[in-house]
Amino acid sequence: MSKTSHENNKESFEINKDKPVLLLGEGKDEFNFFTGLVKHLGLTASIQIAQYAGKPNLSAFLSTLSAQTGFPSLRTIGITCDADDDHSATLASVNHSIQQVNFPEHIKVKTYILPGEDKSGALEALVLEAAESSPAWNCVERFTKCVAPNDKPSLSSAQTDKRRMHAWLSTLSKPELRLGEAALKHHIHFGHQVFKPITDFLTSLVPVTKDQ
Repeated sequence: MSKTSHENNKESFEINKDKPVLLLGEGKDEFNFFTGLVKHLGLTASIQIAQYAGKPNLSAFLSTLSAQTGFPSLRTIGITCDADDDHSATLASVNHSIQQVNFPEHIKVKTYILPGEDKSGALEALVLEAAESSPAWNCVERFTKCVAPNDKPSLSSAQTDKRRMHAWLSTLSKPELRLGEAALKHHIHFGHQVFKPITDFLTSLVPVTKDQ
């Protein structure tokens, strides 16, 4: 995402003092995906979602939060990030960004590296695992196999996942949809078991009240 897009995102984002949880995703697809998932889980009253416009901008984004009027009302910040080629390195990078910000003790900061524990890849890998049960999946696999010999050099696993994602999205009733938009349009089956770990993470972000 460009610097201009990042600046626009910061300017348009404002912490909602009525929601104790702030969930962060890398970009627009993640924002839309988590918007759909949080709604599916019935947690919209507690969780607000924002994007930090890519890994390089995470530290800067976190450093701006305390200046917002709604910041004192936060109880939990959940940070998600794509592992890409190295899960451990990404986790270390995210933790470094967190350590650079002196968050008050009353705010818990939790992290989730996509697609899951000790796995390389990104959000696409998680969604594709759920999409494997879709009627057109064999077509996606045949397409991927058909075009692979033309790749010079060969694609990385993350790049291949993006290709497979575009192919799967093209099989939907509205083939122009992006991943996040497909989530908002209920094309992603959030009840699939593959989403249980990320679902458990989101649920864990919500503070337990005396009435619970």
